[in-house]
Amino acid sequence: MNSPAPKVGIALLNWNQYDDTALCLTSIRESAYPPAITMVYDNGSEDGSPDRLKQDFPEIQLVRGEKNYGYSEGNNRAVKILLDAEMDYIWVLNNDTKVPPDCLGTLVQVLQDDPEIGAVSSKIWFMDESKPLYYAGGTFNRWTFDTQYHGLREKDVGQYDQPQDTEIFSGCCMLIRADVLRRIGLFNKAFFIYAEDIEWSVRALEMGIRQRYEPRATLWHKMYGSSVKSGKREVPKSSPRVEFLLARNRFILVRLHTRPWSIRRFFALSYHIFIRGIPRGLALLLKKDRRAAGLARLKGLWAGLWLIPDPKDCLL
Repeated sequence: MNSPAPKVGIALLNWNQYDDTALCLTSIRESAYPPAITMVYDNGSEDGSPDRLKQDFPEIQLVRGEKNYGYSEGNNRAVKILLDAEMDYIWVLNNDTKVPPDCLGTLVQVLQDDPEIGAVSSKIWFMDESKPLYYAGGTFNRWTFDTQYHGLREKDVGQYDQPQDTEIFSGCCMLIRADVLRRIGLFNKAFFIYAEDIEWSVRALEMGIRQRYEPRATLWHKMYGSSVKSGKREVPKSSPRVEFLLARNRFILVRLHTRPWSIRRFFALSYHIFIRGIPRGLALLLKKDRRAAGLARLKGLWAGLWLIPDPKDCLL
């Protein structure tokens, strides 16, 4: 007798982005593997998008947050609801994605075929006709705490079509076993946004949980999509807020995964201050139209030096 198909709950955030979220939900409707629950957690939108989404997609469960909790805690709130609903797998999915019909079913099959795999992600393209790669697995440097997405900006000619274990995920697409989430926790809310997915992956690595890249599953990601031309990506100028968070959050990542006064902590913090942080901040300050971003980068370094994250901020 065949066992019942695993129940999948999708965790999707919305924050003043009806068009992106609607495109994603429309593609989910066409999934060959229908999710048991599609949970849209609204992060305090003020543009009327929650009402429009509920009207146009009555099949979703929509929860309205009181404010913008950020990517980390907003997702955590959605995931907790799905875990309480006894989902077998949780699919953390960005709202600015478009999902082919076979994507979810392919990811589910990976977890069904190998119980040793705790989480799986797809190949991810930028949302552009030429389909330049955004993510095809990734690596994590345990000394510098730098990360690298395989294939980033490359034209996809099949060079990353081999399934393999990966060290890091993109939070854009993560299908995770519910029991893994109960074991190691959710995103650490100290990040707010940026690097929370890396920290989760590093935590999984340290606990011996296998993470898998599956290229037969694919999806499109709108991030920087409008600036992708002919297989090349030109990253738009980052805002001061982004520069601040990117600088600060790398310090949070280092502190959560090194011991106080250890050589690794000293090396990683020094690297991100003197090699990555200050030079970039000063370079931005020298550009008239980027001075606010440069100052924000330096402020992020200072904030990161003094912020002491709580490892328990990810627990259920």
